Amino acid sequence: MFMARHERSARHPSARMASGRRALRLSTLERRYDFHLGEAFRAALQGSHDKAAGHSERALLISRELCAVGADAASHQPALAAALCAHAGYGGGTWQAIALLTESAGHYAALAEADPAAYEVPRIDVLTRIALAADAAGSTQDAISLLREVVGMYLKALAADTEERDLALARARFHLGRCLLKTGMEEDGLAESQAGLELAADVLDRLQVRTAEPGWLVAAPPYLQLAAPDWAAAAVRAMTLHAAAMRWQQAATAARTAVLVTGGLADLGGESLRDAHAAIKSRADQVIEQAARADGRS
Repeated sequence: MFMARHERSARHPSARMASGRRALRLSTLERRYDFHLGEAFRAALQGSHDKAAGHSERALLISRELCAVGADAASHQPALAAALCAHAGYGGGTWQAIALLTESAGHYAALAEADPAAYEVPRIDVLTRIALAADAAGSTQDAISLLREVVGMYLKALAADTEERDLALARARFHLGRCLLKTGMEEDGLAESQAGLELAADVLDRLQVRTAEPGWLVAAPPYLQLAAPDWAAAAVRAMTLHAAAMRWQQAATAARTAVLVTGGLADLGGESLRDAHAAIKSRADQVIEQAARADGRS
């Protein structure tokens, strides 16, 4: 009888062994997901579009597998929602991007209903991305309408991390300002851009980031790194518009922000980021010098 039980045990692994193998498999998938999503974000910041797309696609495939094989699919829903949102920017055209973002928004809506402090801001972030996709498809007025709604949502949103929420709001204002400028509404567009720049500067102060130190952005929270390209672009637009109107002090303020943020991006690596920083700093130095001369004459 003992031998029979032993043979059955040898032929049929115990539930504990099977559970252990499943846990190991899930742990491996989770580590791979974190690696690929992190590499996708890093490559995107460095301007390596193809590399970012490859890692992003892998992260999305792994997140779907986690939801499929995990005993508790709901626990992997945040990973799937994040991967869908991240991959929407790579390949497939506007409609595929909107499809991915719509799926992501559905997951985040369910998550935010259960835990609004943790997931309301990511849910709204997806709407910002949908607005950008609409703008890319030529529907800039639709993008403006949605971005205005998004700004109102951020202002009311619960958030476990208020700095992350406020920087997301600043990014929405950057994009709203850009879209307004695109339609010829220069005064409104510049006002939105300026509001975003002031809010981003306030977040930087609250985080007590040591921006005078080399590599300050490398050590900053990931959401600050991800906001940096939009932040830098908004600062350059504001610098250019203020300088064209001979508002030299405002232009100089924007110029200093542009140099700071593009310098932080250059520290993250990539030849294109270093070249962009050098070009922007050259122009910014001219604007700051002009502002100093104008101030001396007043």
